[in-house]
Amino acid sequence: MKYALILMAALMAIPAAQADRFYGPNGSNVGRTERSGNTTRYYDRSGSYIGSAQHDSNGNTRYYDRSGSYVGSSSRSGDTTRYYDRTGSYSGSASRSGNTTRYYDRSGSYSGSATESGNDTRYYNRNGSYAGSRSR
Repeated sequence: MKYALILMAALMAIPAAQADRFYGPNGSNVGRTERSGNTTRYYDRSGSYIGSAQHDSNGNTRYYDRSGSYVGSSSRSGDTTRYYDRTGSYSGSASRSGNTTRYYDRSGSYSGSATESGNDTRYYNRNGSYAGSRSR
């Protein structure tokens, strides 16, 4: 018990990183992210590290897999974010309006949406069916 209290006190002294949890359509945990500074780290449902993202102040992000290999990037301008694969080829976009983000594939076809409400985001597939959520 004494060691648990010491550990809790030590953890409380460390600034908390921003964390998001993701859930599937049935409510089961599918993973989480942790953000600290300009880095976001991604973890699967079992807590295993699966990759990271490095953000800069100009709206650009570079993505890496678990081994640290570069896998793609995104570039934000206004309310639109464009995504690129590891070769630099365009792979899709996201367009935000109010509390809704709409996603499009590389051909410009609608592929789904996300709607934010408070600390929660709900995701929908191209047919409008609920696909999961994020909670901060």
